Amino acid sequence: MPILKTLIIACTLLLCAGSSFANDENGGSGTVAETMIAGGYVYVRLEDDNTWIAASKVPVSVGDSIKYTGGSTMKDFNSRTLKRSFDTIFFVMNLEVFKTVDADKHATAATNDPHAVTKSTPATPPKAGEITPLDGGKTIAAVHADSAKLKGQKVSIRARVMKISLDIVGKNWVTLQDGTGTVPGNRLLATSSEIVAVGDTVTVSGMINTNVDLGSGYTYSVLLENATFSN
Repeated sequence: MPILKTLIIACTLLLCAGSSFANDENGGSGTVAETMIAGGYVYVRLEDDNTWIAASKVPVSVGDSIKYTGGSTMKDFNSRTLKRSFDTIFFVMNLEVFKTVDADKHATAATNDPHAVTKSTPATPPKAGEITPLDGGKTIAAVHADSAKLKGQKVSIRARVMKISLDIVGKNWVTLQDGTGTVPGNRLLATSSEIVAVGDTVTVSGMINTNVDLGSGYTYSVLLENATFSN
């Protein structure tokens, strides 16, 4: 990774005479609002503050949550490949993508596809305190905070179904929120053989797994596997 950092800085300095940079190892997180690919890099704009970051090309889509650390902040960066300038852009060394599974993206499948997901009204994220935690259960924020300790354990959560996609690598993928946590730790992805309705508030139980790598850039810091649902 130090080689990558050196190459990034060297290339940007060669391409951007007059630009300046400052080291920043803290990084941050956010939700992807826009992406562009150029010169072996992915450029990402975040929703909340319109921050631009760049990293070695990995699969990332609008709506995904990301975490990034390490790198250099460039001022007045001009990309000849993209033919545009950035007032500030952060070239990062480490980019972790939390993929979203959006049912709407699969709604364009052929109507005779038995696994097609029909378009539904987007669910409204629950506000803090709107969903009462289960007695003896966990919140999504607690699952993320204690994921290492909870790995391999069965947990139960009360949460709202935000998105669902059917029969992806043999599983249904359900995105849950309960009004706790901050991006990207305010959502939990569950895999299940069951089908639930977007917008429903449900009790979900499953096994916690961590640092799951499905390849092709699809990595998950926390998954709730083999989930079952009840009202």
